[in-house]
Amino acid sequence: MPQEWQSFYASILPIIPAEIASALTVIGTFSIALCAVLARFWPRPDTGSKWMYLYLLVNRVAMNSRHATNADDTRPGG
Repeated sequence: MPQEWQSFYASILPIIPAEIASALTVIGTFSIALCAVLARFWPRPDTGSKWMYLYLLVNRVAMNSRHATNADDTRPGG
């Protein structure tokens, strides 16, 4: 059973030109990889810090939860 995002991607793919689809795929892959590297080395800011929102966003994009070596670092409020 394909996941919802795969069905969405498959339905959008015929509408947009191949060059744009490949560019979006590369940009998305690069963004996830960059966030994964940043999440690996960026320690959690103090609670209430102005950087906390960006830190949580980077960890979310990097898919850095439950399976990462520093997953305890991504707990909300912890």
